[in-house]
Amino acid sequence: MINTIYNTGINGVVNSQASVNVTTNNISNADVAGYKKQTPIYETSGSIKSHGLHIGTGAQIAGIEASMNYFVEQQYLSTSADAAKFNQQLAYQMQLEGTLGQSDTTGLNAALSGFFGGWNTLSSDPTQPGAWEEVLSTAQGIASTYNDTYAQMEKIYTSINQEISAQVSEANSLMDQIAALNAQVASNPTDNQAVDARDQAIRELSTYMNVTVEYQNDGTVTLLAEGQYTLVEGQQTYHLSSQSAQARESLVPSSSFDGNVQFQGESSEEIMLEFIDATHYKVSYDGGKTWATDESGNSVVYEAGDADNPENIAGVDVWFSTTSGTHAAGDRYVITPKTGLYLEKGDGSYLNLTPLSNDQGMLSSNKVTSGSIAGLFITRDDSVMPTMDALDGLAQSVIWETNVAHSKGAGLEHHTSLSGSYEVDDSTVPLSESGLFFGDKLESGDVEYVLYNDDGSIASTVSITVDPSTDSLDDIAAKINAASGGDLTATVSADGTLEMASGTGLSFEVAQDDANLMAGLGLNTFYTGTSAETIAVNSYVSNNPQHINAGAVGEDGSVTSGDNSTALQLAALAEKDVSITAGGVTYTDSLSSFSSMIVADVGADVMLAEQNQAYAQGSNEYYYEYQLSSNGVNVDEEQLNLIKYQQQYEACVKVITTAREMFDEVLDML
Repeated sequence: MINTIYNTGINGVVNSQASVNVTTNNISNADVAGYKKQTPIYETSGSIKSHGLHIGTGAQIAGIEASMNYFVEQQYLSTSADAAKFNQQLAYQMQLEGTLGQSDTTGLNAALSGFFGGWNTLSSDPTQPGAWEEVLSTAQGIASTYNDTYAQMEKIYTSINQEISAQVSEANSLMDQIAALNAQVASNPTDNQAVDARDQAIRELSTYMNVTVEYQNDGTVTLLAEGQYTLVEGQQTYHLSSQSAQARESLVPSSSFDGNVQFQGESSEEIMLEFIDATHYKVSYDGGKTWATDESGNSVVYEAGDADNPENIAGVDVWFSTTSGTHAAGDRYVITPKTGLYLEKGDGSYLNLTPLSNDQGMLSSNKVTSGSIAGLFITRDDSVMPTMDALDGLAQSVIWETNVAHSKGAGLEHHTSLSGSYEVDDSTVPLSESGLFFGDKLESGDVEYVLYNDDGSIASTVSITVDPSTDSLDDIAAKINAASGGDLTATVSADGTLEMASGTGLSFEVAQDDANLMAGLGLNTFYTGTSAETIAVNSYVSNNPQHINAGAVGEDGSVTSGDNSTALQLAALAEKDVSITAGGVTYTDSLSSFSSMIVADVGADVMLAEQNQAYAQGSNEYYYEYQLSSNGVNVDEEQLNLIKYQQQYEACVKVITTAREMFDEVLDML
């Protein structure tokens, strides 16, 4: 019996020492990220029977448990992903807003306002050099603003793609780390240090993407992206990858098509094609939930053409290369015309997880929706790229609308030669099929030129009829040459542009252009270029301001020096409703209003991101503190535990001493 008392005291001393060690370790790791408070778990030892009584033999430490509220931890991981997503969105959307640099004198709106103001000034007196310089200066202001703004946006776009690649690599590294720690825990489930390191790695991974944790009986964890797709299973990992633009097919069993879908161009959209018969298909931008419709609500139907007859969908040219066979209803293709996020599957194939949103901004639940990687994709595809597309659309419309009016006007000095700035790919095919950038804006109509003698008198007129659906650029040149009798010559350059020149002692002006031919070919135009990146003032105008067309050829063929009809038309363009195409969508709006809309949309995105970020960050901090209250180290509490275990140790030592004294007294009695 005395021996039992002695052994109980010895066990108590050992327990106390272990408990002091645990408490000391807690205090030492109080500020270590990811460390969870450890608690010794006491378990009653077996009892002995003496004189008909069951007597306890003390306690033993069954294990050391790390505190963890698994429900709260999952909420923390989820809110971490949300906070990281909105942090990423806010950071880049603020950069995007900064590229617009709006003030009374700078930015998109100020540049456009100044440009139209310049034409208004010129209309007051078209002969004043000061007014010419104002038009040129403000026009150059638009070009520089659009060029610089687009270049800055491109840098943001590139930076996002680079960060996507870096974060995907970091996420994969964390997955490998978690799998390795899973192996350690599986071999030693009581290794709390490995468990803590693994849980901390999971927390870090959750900032990159939304992960769900499933705890297994052997102590390992399985990680699922968005609660659906396996990232880590035991020691096995399934890596993410950032892959370039690509297309995937899914053909029904009855399909005999042997070929490929081809595409050219870049878009923020993911484009799904579904064939409705052998040669026609419809399009979805939200993974097949809804299909693109026209103004009447009917599905837009596209025709499967070859390389010479592509369909333009969301700014992307799409066509098919056929080896043999035909499509069947139900054949599907998914075109991702941008860098996307993919997950490696067990069979070596890849699953597309690139975030996908619908027209209302709702994210598809079968793609990545949260985490900083998702935030990068969403910002790139739903903010940066659409803004770049909108700026391109605005610039293209400014170029076209200005050029259409200007190319039909006349300046103070007649032309002796003109060189086109827009080329065709093939000068022998109809203009509508020639690859001419503005070819779709040409119409059937008459074009008339007036030729002048050196003294300014009218020498002759040259008239041709244009049909862009049948006339090639070679045909246009031939018609001009035939109609002018040599007084006005037209040739097609090696670059595919049209060049015009008047005969010796003659000059010419454009008197009529119902076909928009001159603007389409870049002749007698004010701007060159086709986008925000390439818009520039035509050197023909900037080198000689007397070629600024403030007026127009009169009915009698003459040009009056004080005529301001074209200048007034261009000044009024500020508020005139025009067609503006951005990202494959055509809007009817004024240039000024559309420019303001670009700025307002970016500002609204920033405000929304700020609100979302504040809410997500607050939620994340709440769950962090909640979890910390249960698994974090409270140094004051640990100091009390230290005193408790110290007193326990002293009491157990007293038990041992007492047992020894009792044993000595028994020995003395013998």
